[in-house]
Amino acid sequence: MKNTLKTMKNTLISMKNRFLSGIILTGLMIFSGTVFTSCHHKDNTPADPKARRAQLIKQIDSLKRELVRLEKQMRDTSEADIPYIDTDTVQPQKFVKYIDLQGTVKTDGNIMVVPEFQGEVVKVYKKVGDPVRKGEVIMRLDDEILRNQIDEVRTQYRLALTAYQRQKRLWDQKIGSEMAYLQARAKKDGLYKKLRTLKSQLRKAKVTAPISGTLDDIMVKEGEMAAPGRPVARIVNLDKIYAEADVSEKYLTKVRKETPVHIRFPEIGKEMDGKVGYTGNFIHPNNRTFKTRVYLDNSDQLLKPNLTAHLQILELEKDSAVVLSLDLIMEDRAGNNYVFVLEPTDKPDIYTVKKRVIRVGPSYNGRAMIVQGLNPGDLIARFGARGLTEGDRVRIRKPQSDRL
Repeated sequence: MKNTLKTMKNTLISMKNRFLSGIILTGLMIFSGTVFTSCHHKDNTPADPKARRAQLIKQIDSLKRELVRLEKQMRDTSEADIPYIDTDTVQPQKFVKYIDLQGTVKTDGNIMVVPEFQGEVVKVYKKVGDPVRKGEVIMRLDDEILRNQIDEVRTQYRLALTAYQRQKRLWDQKIGSEMAYLQARAKKDGLYKKLRTLKSQLRKAKVTAPISGTLDDIMVKEGEMAAPGRPVARIVNLDKIYAEADVSEKYLTKVRKETPVHIRFPEIGKEMDGKVGYTGNFIHPNNRTFKTRVYLDNSDQLLKPNLTAHLQILELEKDSAVVLSLDLIMEDRAGNNYVFVLEPTDKPDIYTVKKRVIRVGPSYNGRAMIVQGLNPGDLIARFGARGLTEGDRVRIRKPQSDRL
């Protein structure tokens, strides 16, 4: 644009110089012709010097008027080639910056049910999707061998109890030996403890729900074997659910409990606002991050464990700031950030382009806060700004008062 305008300007100046040269040459020719004709005493040339002088002045005035007309025509032609550009008016506006994180929905109520007893699955009392209460029986394992052992030990215990009671009565009468009494008591106590242990194991043959929730999966069928260490069911409770994400250690002073958060769940098209409920006290040495949790309202039960969550944790909020789009900010060879500002000329619809060095603050989502260099009301060259040069003259296509 700059080279085109300069070329047009040089062409017009050259035309003007040639025109002036022509006028001067014509004037000299007229003057020479006048002198020549006066020397030859032609009829159309006054012989009186005063009359001749008046005639020349009239001709010069006519040439001056023609020169002014041509100059105006040249100036109008030059202004007609001034380009139109789009602008924006600097206005104070709200600037918000978030820390964008990707997290995962989790719950402490996601429990794998593991039996403490080994045996064949005799009966499954629930099916997938059924609600269960804490302590409710989900399935029962084969406990026949254990019951037979309990019956055997119970018989032995009863006999040992009778022997102990007789030895005690004799010992109370100072009859018999103390050793016989102590042996009878020890045998009775040992069988009692063994009976209690077997009964405790018998209770474990009934697999119960460790928490209240929904039976999300059953991993064994009736007739299959169940054993300690191998899960047989999953129970999920969606009432207490949260989104968890890893946060860089550089935000340690900015992400704290009660910090506002906006959460999006793109897979289900749901959004909600919340607050940081917990920040971890340990920085992982491998990725230099710490854990943060946002507890969620899941009254509609749409949020499920392992669902992807996009977290926007508020980092900075300023109600009134000068904000520019990043594509309007340029950088010169010295590393200074600048924009082109339009300043009015003596023509109401023509502006001069000026370079304005600015200091850029934090940026987010394609917008930056300008800390220094711009004031409300400044006109900023918008589209086509990168083709401008300081000192260019431009017109405004359509003044904008919208936010940048």
